[in-house]
Amino acid sequence: MTQRMAIIPVVLAVGIALAGCSGAPEAEPTGIETSTPAPEPTETGGPVVLSFRLPADCTGLLPASRRQSFESQGIELLGGPGGKYPDYYADPTPEERAGGISCVWGDEDDVQSTLTVSAAPLSIDTRGPIIDELIAQGLNEAVVDDGISYAQIGDENSAPAVLNIIRDDSWISVIQATGGEKYFDLAVELAGEAAAQVYVP
Repeated sequence: MTQRMAIIPVVLAVGIALAGCSGAPEAEPTGIETSTPAPEPTETGGPVVLSFRLPADCTGLLPASRRQSFESQGIELLGGPGGKYPDYYADPTPEERAGGISCVWGDEDDVQSTLTVSAAPLSIDTRGPIIDELIAQGLNEAVVDDGISYAQIGDENSAPAVLNIIRDDSWISVIQATGGEKYFDLAVELAGEAAAQVYVP
């Protein structure tokens, strides 16, 4: 439990820093691509309509191959539904307040390894206020595939890598405790993998 208590203040500090983000935004990320699966033609030639479906727990938010890769690196599911510490955060995350889930992976002995992947449903009523909040954080806005991203690359010293993908009916976010190009690229991959898990026929 002592290790858990050592991690929580760092994760909370990352969340507080994001909520109170101020100052000039970093250079806008370029080339962000998400891998939301495109509709596939049916036997009759029409596209398959994919709908957002929130997983019951964190094991359904990322594919098995990614979870196995994490395990091989000593990264375990620490927080969120199905995690080691379901009440990992003292307060609900913004995604949880929107009706979604937030899942924290990491090595308890290395707080810089911590990453959070979240997904939440959106509606016409909830989408606008969430976008306003992301813009207020000074995150860079860009059009991506079928949505809009709000992101910061961060750096390896003090600023996390942050990626939010807002679609008409969903919000997928990834926060890497360590920032920089390498970790931001991983955040993009994770956001795409999460989208492939939550959008189903």
